[in-house]
Amino acid sequence: GASPVEASRSSAETPAVSTRVVRYGPYTIPGATASGAGMIHNQVRLAVPRPCVDCYITSFTPDLVYRDGTRATMATGAMLHHFVLGSQFRRDATCGNDWLGLFGERFFASGDERTAAQFPAGYGYRVRWYDSWNLLADLMNMSPSQQTVYIQVTFTVRSSWEPVQPLRPVWLDIDQCGDSEYSIPAGESDTHRDWTVNVPGKIVTMLGHLHGHGVRIEATNESLGGASICNSVAKLGSDPHHVASMSTCSGDPLAVIQAGQTVRLHSIYNSSHPADDVMGIMLGYVRPA
Repeated sequence: GASPVEASRSSAETPAVSTRVVRYGPYTIPGATASGAGMIHNQVRLAVPRPCVDCYITSFTPDLVYRDGTRATMATGAMLHHFVLGSQFRRDATCGNDWLGLFGERFFASGDERTAAQFPAGYGYRVRWYDSWNLLADLMNMSPSQQTVYIQVTFTVRSSWEPVQPLRPVWLDIDQCGDSEYSIPAGESDTHRDWTVNVPGKIVTMLGHLHGHGVRIEATNESLGGASICNSVAKLGSDPHHVASMSTCSGDPLAVIQAGQTVRLHSIYNSSHPADDVMGIMLGYVRPA
């Protein structure tokens, strides 16, 4: 991978926040054929670069780019189907006991909508010198010729000695601990999956991920009468098969969850046809109590 590019800004009033851009790749995606799009399917790379060795990450902004830095999008035939970053030596909050646990703690992910995770002031995801990151990537190419692309993440970071409260990522998924894919019928559907809270504390940020024909994905606290924690709404592109953006939720706190409570994930689609490969995922960031 390329070395992180760094630009710092600092003043007496604001904490020193620096921006670092890391590229992962290159990934060369085969060209599309008569039988369908060219694909790199859930390829895992181990020990990928980190933006810093001892710091707090205060935001993640994902993208897919070509070598010259221009964006690789559906308009150019490339699709960032999804990628997931995992920290090898940390236990995943919801799938630590599974085969997925071998990947480590899943702390950031994106689909083609490229949603940024921005934490409220004073919070961050801790990176330690001994951490090792893994990256799972799923990429598609709709054009007939092969394309070489890079997954690019822009991080904002703060020094490890600053008074930042560390966050624990919690991955909620309709197909929890599987390949994240599930089936929906034609028409409207609301599929649920419950999480018994094992990371109590303050939720400060949540982001959702759906596929085309997705309407919204919501987390509710069923132990508090179904109170909404975050409702992440899909905005479809000109092609309803493609999600252009997902709304995010942020607050200090967004909600407080207690050990043993039931948080329910609701994944809502309105599809023109049945599908067996949709996703319903929310990634929450908790300041543990």
